[in-house]
Amino acid sequence: MNKQIYNTHNRDDQPFIHDGNHASDGSEPALASWRDGPTKRAILQFVEQVTDRNSPTYVAPAKRIAAFDNDGTLWCEKPSYTQELFIIQHFRHCVEADPQLREVQPYKAFWENDRAYFKNLTIQELGVIIIQAVSSSLQADYEAEIHDFFVHNQHPTYHRPFTETAYVPMLELVCYLQDNAFQVYIVTGGDTDFVRSVSEIMYGIPRSHVIGTSVEIKLDVRDGQPILARQNKIIEPFNEGTGKAINMHLHIGQRPILSVGNSDGDIDMLHFTTHPDHPTLPLLIQHDDDEREFAYDTGAKKAQEMARERGWHIISMKKDFQRVFAFED
Repeated sequence: MNKQIYNTHNRDDQPFIHDGNHASDGSEPALASWRDGPTKRAILQFVEQVTDRNSPTYVAPAKRIAAFDNDGTLWCEKPSYTQELFIIQHFRHCVEADPQLREVQPYKAFWENDRAYFKNLTIQELGVIIIQAVSSSLQADYEAEIHDFFVHNQHPTYHRPFTETAYVPMLELVCYLQDNAFQVYIVTGGDTDFVRSVSEIMYGIPRSHVIGTSVEIKLDVRDGQPILARQNKIIEPFNEGTGKAINMHLHIGQRPILSVGNSDGDIDMLHFTTHPDHPTLPLLIQHDDDEREFAYDTGAKKAQEMARERGWHIISMKKDFQRVFAFED
């Protein structure tokens, strides 16, 4: 998908003109891969409300913050989290280098693909294992290992590079918001540096706009050169649930006015978005398309119930997405 779909001219230097359907340069309809319906209309109307200088609901560009979860929101998270597959590869490489680790958990579970072991872990416990697995290493080595993973591995179901598993409608939404002077952030429970490695090439979102779970970093000097070394300690809070709201405050300093998630771990981010003083738009993706993607609600039932109770818009992948992936064409 061409990331430069929308005109990047800053519209805030002139009166707002928008017909609700097209990019200002007329190159392609806004949100072209979205089916016409209440969800698409709600997004277009919201953006018009907050960007029209003549509207009482106008929001200045500095306060136009949008927050997107990553796994299951921007790219496919099934049959396994991409970072989980990366960590499996990492653990297996470690065992190959030191066979004695085959009897040490969690190396043993990763080596034997012991799903029962991981089933008993909470998402936070699994996250700690995943992130600490590649701690105590040089930052440059970690980034090189991530690069190698994306170069040499493909999605196990689609047999395409992982960088091609982004949802096209969500890429269009990111572009559309950026075109309308929104600052778009990724707010993920995954490792910050793992997501940063693909945030620009996949989504057009700067590395500096990725907020995730992180380990402590230590500055060392080797051979007279400063280097960064990852430490075996997670920086609290873990970026899931309430941690997302807290970390947005710490890193951005203000609430988003639009946010998109897909699971119970995004509830607090979506709730944090709502505010009585100006328009806000919390959006929840529902994975209900088992033909083009995966249909599931595990870990999302509470979020879906809350969305219905509070009037948050639910994005149905089956009903709202004209297409899901770019490789469908």
